[in-house]
Amino acid sequence: MLKRIIDFFLNRRFQISTIVLLFVSFIIFTKSSHPVIRHLEIWAGDVLAPVKEPVVWFRDLMETRETNEILSRRLIHLSQEVSRFASLADENKRLKSMLDFKEQSEYNLLSALVLSEGIHKSVNSLLLNRGEKDSVQVNDPIMNVDGVIGKIFYTGESTSLAQLLIDPNSRLSVRIEPSGAKGILQWYGGNRFLITDIPNTMTVQPGNLVVTSGMSDIYPGDLPVGVVRELSPAPDGFTHIVYGDFLVNFNQIREVFIIL
Repeated sequence: MLKRIIDFFLNRRFQISTIVLLFVSFIIFTKSSHPVIRHLEIWAGDVLAPVKEPVVWFRDLMETRETNEILSRRLIHLSQEVSRFASLADENKRLKSMLDFKEQSEYNLLSALVLSEGIHKSVNSLLLNRGEKDSVQVNDPIMNVDGVIGKIFYTGESTSLAQLLIDPNSRLSVRIEPSGAKGILQWYGGNRFLITDIPNTMTVQPGNLVVTSGMSDIYPGDLPVGVVRELSPAPDGFTHIVYGDFLVNFNQIREVFIIL
């Protein structure tokens, strides 16, 4: 075994001697303060600088890009958090308004969540999370804190479908305040309505409030519906057609009340 080790070193004595000399030279070179050595260091630095600068530039570029990506991700996360908190604040405000409205109402109100739009193509409707087990019945009116929304037209065990006032087949008996003029309201596209059969002897002006007339077996009287925007003479020459906007934004209904 010892002979093998000795033979190994003898056979490679030239390579080993070269490595040892290079190592010793490196130590002497790095530790030396001789001017020649310093000049060699400066010369080597000048030679390597053009090669090193692009490498450093590329490294800095990669670090900057990585930093920008990190900051972008953080900004997106913060934006999502701000949006989430704003949504929670809006929901809290909405639910508080509903609670206050329910406490002040003279009616027996059952709160319900909108699950989705109705699947009936022939009826503009909403699917609600309340049904027969909650004492919901067909023709129960629905509304929110802004005004009348529609009525229940189908009930299941735990869900129900509500027909909206913006359904083309919907009709509602209304009264215009303060004149007391009565007419029939129907959807006119978008968030607008029209009212027919208003006698032209009645004073109706833009800004007048439209409420339920109380002449229906479904809707109690004085529930807010909309606001008058304009009116025009009807073809019969005896009545006006009144145009207005619903108080309820039918594109943003999330919670409703069912009047039991």
